[in-house]
Amino acid sequence: GQEYLPEREKFLKMKKNEKNKKKTVTKKELCEKLGWDETKPIVAILSSDLTDGVFDNSWSLFRDRLTWLRETLHETKNVLNINWLVKSHPNDEKYKAVTSAISEYKKICSNYKHILLFPNNISIASIPKFVHAVITLGGSASYEYPCFGIPVLQTCESQCSGRGFTVDPGSKKEYFDLLHKIEK
Repeated sequence: GQEYLPEREKFLKMKKNEKNKKKTVTKKELCEKLGWDETKPIVAILSSDLTDGVFDNSWSLFRDRLTWLRETLHETKNVLNINWLVKSHPNDEKYKAVTSAISEYKKICSNYKHILLFPNNISIASIPKFVHAVITLGGSASYEYPCFGIPVLQTCESQCSGRGFTVDPGSKKEYFDLLHKIEK
């Protein structure tokens, strides 16, 4: 007979099967796959969950998570010396979000070769192998990537705000200025 699995267990089993099929790649392999200049730094824009906890912090440079994502994507269109890699939050797929990092990417910057979506067949375990810095609103990336020595630029309160291992700009102007000189 067919084994009964609640929806969450089905989702986790599916994700585990997908994870086993994903490749870990180097910067060179990723740049070849995406047609990028390997000499340019890669910065990951790690989208926040757009479906839950949207007002769960005491301070933020942006009104909400979607505004942060949109304004960040618009600004990166003008930063041509960086290869920008946009990664959606896992909950976008899990909850089949209508408005997602992918839908916003398609509306705002799908015609820009220096801004691309994180490939579905690449393992996220690859990110520390090639990323120069990480941009996030303030999720778990804020404390995960500094452990690899990767600078994280965050724009709202997180568990690690103000502790000295993330870059916490004090204004939108400072944030956008930092995006333009992130290779430094």
